[in-house]
Amino acid sequence: MKAPVIDLHRPNRANPVAGLVALVIGVVVVIAAMQYLDVLKDHGAALDERESVIARKEAKFKTISNANRAAGDAQQATLMAQQRYAAEPARDLIEGGWHPNIALLTVDIVTAARQINMQFETRSAQEALSYADWFQAQPGTESVSVKRQSEKPGPPVKSVETALQVTWKPFVAQPLASQAADAAPASAPAAASSAPTAASPAPSPPPSAGQSSGGRR
Repeated sequence: MKAPVIDLHRPNRANPVAGLVALVIGVVVVIAAMQYLDVLKDHGAALDERESVIARKEAKFKTISNANRAAGDAQQATLMAQQRYAAEPARDLIEGGWHPNIALLTVDIVTAARQINMQFETRSAQEALSYADWFQAQPGTESVSVKRQSEKPGPPVKSVETALQVTWKPFVAQPLASQAADAAPASAPAAASSAPTAASPAPSPPPSAGQSSGGRR
């Protein structure tokens, strides 16, 4: 076995190859890490852009959905109001002309055709015709037709059964109170300059038995 030679006068130099290799590996790792970070940054930016596009689309769809829902709610409210108040003219006509001598048997209100199909009993045919004449005289009535009329001998008392069909006019919106108030000052000078005219009396409910009335319509 050969003993190693030791020269104490020569300086001790480490092998530079291992250090250079470690340095190169470190540089490569740093470059790879920086490139990977750049790739992750690009992916993050792409994801952020995609999320922004999706958020804008969702906001647009939400706006459209809210608009459609609002339009649907308004239309539904309008339809419900029309259904709720469609029979009001018919009720006003029936209640306005009724008196205790009229016994209502059946009342059928057809809002689609604006018709009132009713059957009632009175003590005489004249009272029934008076009721029909009262309907015909109303400004909201379009037509009145007596479909059937028959006498019942009793007991207990003699009566007349009448089938009547009344068609009311379509509803016409009245001006608002504020508009009427604005129009009042403008029409005041014209009303003051014109001659006063007598107002026509409003039609009254049909008279009871014993009072005269008009003929059949």
